[in-house]
Amino acid sequence: MIKVLKFFKTNFIFTVAVIAAIISCFFVPVDKEYLGYFDVDTLACITLLIIVIAGFSNIAFFEKIAKLLVQKFKTARSIIMCLIFITYVSALVNANDMSLLTFLPLAYIVLKYTNNLRYIAFTFIMQNIASNLGGMITPIGNPQNLYIYSFYDMTLLEFFKIMAIPTLIALVLIIVVCMFIKKEPLEFVDNEQTEFNVIKAIVYGCLFVITMLVVFGIIPWWIATIVILTTMCITDIKAFLIVDYTIPLTFVAFFIFSGNLSRIPAVVETMATFVDTHTFFTAYISCQLISNVPTAILLSKFTNNYAHLLVSVNVASLGIIFSSLSGVIALKEYIKVSKKENFEKGRGVGYYILMDTIFNVVGALILVPLSYLSLMLI
Repeated sequence: MIKVLKFFKTNFIFTVAVIAAIISCFFVPVDKEYLGYFDVDTLACITLLIIVIAGFSNIAFFEKIAKLLVQKFKTARSIIMCLIFITYVSALVNANDMSLLTFLPLAYIVLKYTNNLRYIAFTFIMQNIASNLGGMITPIGNPQNLYIYSFYDMTLLEFFKIMAIPTLIALVLIIVVCMFIKKEPLEFVDNEQTEFNVIKAIVYGCLFVITMLVVFGIIPWWIATIVILTTMCITDIKAFLIVDYTIPLTFVAFFIFSGNLSRIPAVVETMATFVDTHTFFTAYISCQLISNVPTAILLSKFTNNYAHLLVSVNVASLGIIFSSLSGVIALKEYIKVSKKENFEKGRGVGYYILMDTIFNVVGALILVPLSYLSLMLI
């Protein structure tokens, strides 16, 4: 019993998600429609990717990349900006969640080796923001983009036209924030001897590509699952032991919660009342309650104003930490790092959530109204 309580205390995000999902089930009894809540491709990709990342971690892959980066950049500002914009560019084609799962571990290793762990909260928060805002400009950058792009049968040119100005504003904001980092010279601290297995790195690189092919819809998730699980069992079965399985399970819980919320008549009626005449702000508020992907799916049933809906569900990633599932991934990774490094209480989970809220609220106060005004230029 004590171990169970300790588990839920340690994984409080997972606990909150499960409790919310269970409570929502009392309002919407379990039925066959539950099966439609889950984005199986997303769940499969996330699970497979964290398994592959575990394999990379076991061969010190991120340590090797971190050392190469440190040799190229000379100041704290430049290395942190590099980490943030690697995540930003990756999100253009790699989806925001996948980008975070790939580059948050790299950021931790880089900051550890340069004695800059005091910037870990800032870096993780900005990587999360960059992954969300970086993916705005392409249909495959964020999952809600792909849904709206397909549902309204948009053209690529039309999509770019709608998202160009919000994306440019967001990019400028990210650069401006990064300018506040001090240009401190990097201090390289490497007291660990790491062994790098080139053959395994190549194998895991191929598995990573297979995962991305699922993201792009080129191969089905079940084929990737068979290939990756079989390969990992052969190359490094111990990798399965260090995987944080609460990440995909948290997504499952949020899918249930948001799916149920979208089936509660009072919620749907309230949204229907405002969505047609106030699409942008209704979508923004809805994202804060049930996150952006469920909002895009739900509100698309009530409006043809896809431009306002598209922009809103993207900029709404700037809000409370749970407005985007990528925020959960970043927070989970920070909790893992804080335990590993024994951060003092002043830099724990509460500190991270406070800093994340401040950055997101200030960013939203700037980006949201400017993005809304940009729609008048279309």
